[in-house]
Amino acid sequence: MSNNLNHEVYDAHCHLSDEICNPTTKIVISPAHRAVAATSSHDWSKLVTYRQINPKAKIGFGIHPWNIERDLPVGKLEAQLRAQIEQQQPDFIGETGLDVLKGNLNLQLEYLKIHLRIAQDFNLPIILHCVRAHNQLLELLGKFPKLRGMIHAYNANSETAMQYRRKNMQLGIGSIILTSNSQLAKSSAHLPLEQLLIESDAPYMPMTGKQTSNSTDCLTYALELAMLQQKNPSEVIARVNQNWLNLFS
Repeated sequence: MSNNLNHEVYDAHCHLSDEICNPTTKIVISPAHRAVAATSSHDWSKLVTYRQINPKAKIGFGIHPWNIERDLPVGKLEAQLRAQIEQQQPDFIGETGLDVLKGNLNLQLEYLKIHLRIAQDFNLPIILHCVRAHNQLLELLGKFPKLRGMIHAYNANSETAMQYRRKNMQLGIGSIILTSNSQLAKSSAHLPLEQLLIESDAPYMPMTGKQTSNSTDCLTYALELAMLQQKNPSEVIARVNQNWLNLFS
């Protein structure tokens, strides 16, 4: 599908990179609506600076499950994260989650529970990474009924999507939608548009043929979603952008 529409698609999940903010001059490149997630505690102060120079941005504090063994020890995470939230006022919690492929699932669960508890206590949305752990994550979310958030890089069927919807979870749609045999592409026609957000995961998870991703790729993903759902692209973009505002505002 052609991507010649002149629309900004709000990016529901990306990370700090040279493509959005020059690290030397601190000049924001193409200020835009982006939800920029931390992957480690070392990102937190950088994200505060980024939001100051891109007022359209939303920022999140958390520790990615891939980084837990080399970041804050679990015994110190809760106090430090709570203190930083009170001081810096991030817009959401994340990135956090579960990844069966990385092992050490019990430690991942300890870190995740802290993030979930803090998100609920501060009434902040949470961004969740989930790889082959949907059952465990859904069970855990059931213990935090006031939570809301997004499952990043969603790639499962419509039945699992419905279970997440009951847990107040939106679904992040990214480059996986371009893979025709993916669970996401196969189920996209059946996913409720009001549950969907578009994400780049920049600079990671690029579409085929690119070395890195960026927020402008979100338009391609939104157009693919519109085609799979047989909807007007402008309608889809307006809806996912409103979903972004509803979650992060």
